[in-house]
Amino acid sequence: MSGPLPLVVFDTNVLFDFFLGRDPDVMLLAQLAGSAVEFRVPEFVLMEFRGSVLKELGKKEEMLGPVRALANELDRADSWMSAADHLRNGADLASSDILRLKARVDPFLTQLRKTFTIVPHSIDVHYRGDLRFVQGLPPDRPKRGVQDCRVFEAVLDIARNDQTPNRPEKLFFTKDSDFDRPGVAEELKKFDFNLESSAGRIYYKYHAA
Repeated sequence: MSGPLPLVVFDTNVLFDFFLGRDPDVMLLAQLAGSAVEFRVPEFVLMEFRGSVLKELGKKEEMLGPVRALANELDRADSWMSAADHLRNGADLASSDILRLKARVDPFLTQLRKTFTIVPHSIDVHYRGDLRFVQGLPPDRPKRGVQDCRVFEAVLDIARNDQTPNRPEKLFFTKDSDFDRPGVAEELKKFDFNLESSAGRIYYKYHAA
């Protein structure tokens, strides 16, 4: 398409969809990068993704411990030996899958940096996110509110500094329901940004533009 491109900023959950391939429409978005849509990813989103995915994979690995312990218990009786072997083999297969996913994390981040524009994080943005959380401003939530507040400040920083004239659309693409809180959309609107939760709507709107 000619003229300024639409701008789409990714949240962390979108990166999980790319990494795990769990949303076919999200996987299509990379085809639009640079030609039909300008995609930007706050560096803090990359950091949060890396920490979150490794933590989740670590938890999954820990969950295999009780499975192996049960297999060892069942192994003590002849009548359970077959079941014990299946449990142990299943745990080993799951562990191999987890290790394979862990090994993919950093190469995946490298590929993201090649495909999308990564916006550097700053102490100022980080501090503003913390202040937003301390004040209880949206999208503050008790569980992961400080992380969401830092992401939101990073998005607002991109919105505030985007000087490209006549963009057809500017979107913050997130599947996190915490950003549905009153006040979030209104604050984005000040910079002509809108919330978007569907990769399909983005792709099918711009893939043939």
